[in-house]
Amino acid sequence: MFEGIDKLESRGLNTDRRGFLKTLGAGAAALTAGAAGFGGASLAEGNKAGRSRVSFQLGTDHRDVIAATLQPLQEEVGTALEGKKNIIIKVNMGQVVGPLNATHPDTVMGILDFLKPITRKRITVAESTAGSGRSTLDGFKNFQYDPILKQHKAKFVDLNTLSFSEKLIQDADKNPLAINVIDTFTDPDTYMISATRIKSHNCVIATLSLKNVTMAAPVNHFKRSQAKGRNEKGLMHSGGNRGLSYNMLNLAKQGVVPDLAVLDGVVGMEGDGPVWGTPVEHGVALASTDWLAADRVGVELMGMIYDDVMYLKWCGEAGLGIDNLDNIDIVGPNPWSHVRNYRYHKNFDKQMEWLLEDRAKKA
Repeated sequence: MFEGIDKLESRGLNTDRRGFLKTLGAGAAALTAGAAGFGGASLAEGNKAGRSRVSFQLGTDHRDVIAATLQPLQEEVGTALEGKKNIIIKVNMGQVVGPLNATHPDTVMGILDFLKPITRKRITVAESTAGSGRSTLDGFKNFQYDPILKQHKAKFVDLNTLSFSEKLIQDADKNPLAINVIDTFTDPDTYMISATRIKSHNCVIATLSLKNVTMAAPVNHFKRSQAKGRNEKGLMHSGGNRGLSYNMLNLAKQGVVPDLAVLDGVVGMEGDGPVWGTPVEHGVALASTDWLAADRVGVELMGMIYDDVMYLKWCGEAGLGIDNLDNIDIVGPNPWSHVRNYRYHKNFDKQMEWLLEDRAKKA
């Protein structure tokens, strides 16, 4: 069950980090715009076995573009919500400070605008920050989320204060390691919407929808009365950057995944993400009920090499979603005309050391 990372295959890559995008040209050229959007896939065709749809839109207003991006998914999301008791918009706010660290409040507004006609349930906007001694509720204040409550039937929740159960990940020696995971993330009665801006990262290249969920799931006992203030998110890093990637796969295989991925690239983050990076005025947004398909397209839009983002690649190899671009139908404009080359974190070379070593051994 706890197979060593060395046994997982990693394919050979083009060593030109930007040149990889040129290989998309042939596939993109073969696609033509149809009535349902770029690629010509009808909405009914989107859920065929072995294929996924990603809705893509352009714009500069977070609220408007997010609502527009979600619109083509209305029927399938509405159907999924009928069987759920709880709807969570899981925002991204690893720390309660940092100008670009949090999901933009208007992104949340756009999601709520989309949900309003299709459900009467009260929506929970939630996060479980990693900060020491600070509640997520402090972050909601700092990032000016208060207007959300005035316009929508919603509530704010600090997930770190809720119940949790034990799950298994791996320690640095690839042995089973128990970790406390917030029950909300594995509750079958919860519909989990992952809402984050696309960001560079200091350990695993990029933050997208899956990372927003898997790294929030371990509880942060930020109150001194809780397990002496222990932050269990740190256990995910057992084994360094390699271990972090593998442990995100571990949690994903145990059901810690989004039901709906919403990626906001209206203003992305490059450089020293996920907290202190700089803005990228990108003007894009995407969404999908296949979180892996959304994250795959998101990586490409950032001008990064997908096969370097190993936590996603392993999820694809494990069959947790569709990550083959040939099997992803884009609803909306041609995304490949809007690729930006995001600047990597300054420690990118350090992040890549373990992966390059593995590739050298297999060469």
